[in-house]
Amino acid sequence: MFPLKSKKEQNLQINIADVSPIIEETTDDDVSKHHKGIYWRLLFLNLVVLWAYQSLISAQNYYRKFFPYDNLDFWGTVSAGTSMFFLHIIQLYFGVYKYGFTKRVIPGFIGYVIIAILVMALRHKIVLIVAFASVGGINTITESPIYGIAGLFTTGSFTQAVQVGNGMAGVLNVTANVIIRLIVLLVHSHTDQDQLSFYIFMSVLIILCFIAVYVYYRLIHIPPVNIRINQQMASFKRQKLGNIIDLYHDENKISFWTLTKILKTHLFVQFYVLFISLLLWPGIPCNASNTGWFNSNGKLWWCSPFVIGTFNLGDLFGRTLAVKVHQYFSSKICLVFALLRTLFIVIIFYRHHIDNIFLLGLIILMGMTNGLLATITFMVRPQTIVGVNNCERAAYLMTASLYFGIASGSIVAAALALAHVV
Repeated sequence: MFPLKSKKEQNLQINIADVSPIIEETTDDDVSKHHKGIYWRLLFLNLVVLWAYQSLISAQNYYRKFFPYDNLDFWGTVSAGTSMFFLHIIQLYFGVYKYGFTKRVIPGFIGYVIIAILVMALRHKIVLIVAFASVGGINTITESPIYGIAGLFTTGSFTQAVQVGNGMAGVLNVTANVIIRLIVLLVHSHTDQDQLSFYIFMSVLIILCFIAVYVYYRLIHIPPVNIRINQQMASFKRQKLGNIIDLYHDENKISFWTLTKILKTHLFVQFYVLFISLLLWPGIPCNASNTGWFNSNGKLWWCSPFVIGTFNLGDLFGRTLAVKVHQYFSSKICLVFALLRTLFIVIIFYRHHIDNIFLLGLIILMGMTNGLLATITFMVRPQTIVGVNNCERAAYLMTASLYFGIASGSIVAAALALAHVV
């Protein structure tokens, strides 16, 4: 691992790799000059991507009121997780990533707008499950190229920016949901309060998507980003035409299988961390028996914001902390901590007996370790992976592992619900 030095050196020395000048034409000083602009744009873009998913997750009060017996807290995450994983694998298999970033990102944000309009216009459980699945699928179209752009740089801080955007989406989304619901309660509208707050909530998503389109175009016109994207697309075009001259002079392309062997520990940690998180959250603690205020008028507030909000708060803290402590976490240490998270499974068996506050404490700890381990294994890759092309492909593999964990965890949680274990 690499010891941290100054702030500037920190941004430029995580995941340092020796890259051929043909691939890496920009200097470290050039990247440093635009570092903040790239960092915050990547963060915002992934925040909006995850905002769509989090908007559906955070609307638990809406589901519990209008669809109380349909277990949308389980089936929503299952449909989203499985579509994320399978569509991402399809993208990798057919090389969809070679068609560029803009052709995936922009249609993705437009897709979120269409979904938001549909769930407001049609109040039906099948529409909501399809919306979850569609958002999961569109996530792979929009999130993987954002990770891909971050992966074009040797610095891991840009990958961390994408991860922090992920965490911030959860916290800000729940916060916005709570504020909207409280305002609607105070207004005493003749329209159903939960219905109205849901409409406003989805409208916020639509506005953010249009802002994200503008931010994306600003990002790809930043010189270091533009140069790398052009280099990458030129490389794909040469491969398509079969006109690869002196591959070793350009960069040694590593196959996906070889990358998998190099990243095997990182991939497993990424998978297992998300598997445990989605196995337990949000469905199981949201269905825990609660006492006092949480069992009466506050029942609709227990899942969102409390259960969802505490996990997202811990997740954001872990992702933010990762860039400061990553040098203390080798891949083996990450593996040990990931396996220790198995202990959170006790929540399944004791959820009806654990004190509400203690349960929320466990959830925030689960969120913090989720964000910390997922971010560290994503942003710090082995030094044997060098070159823009290989770094981007490694990012796609890590994203596939992330989606596989989400899909597997949510499927097992739904199976436990069907078996009446939870």
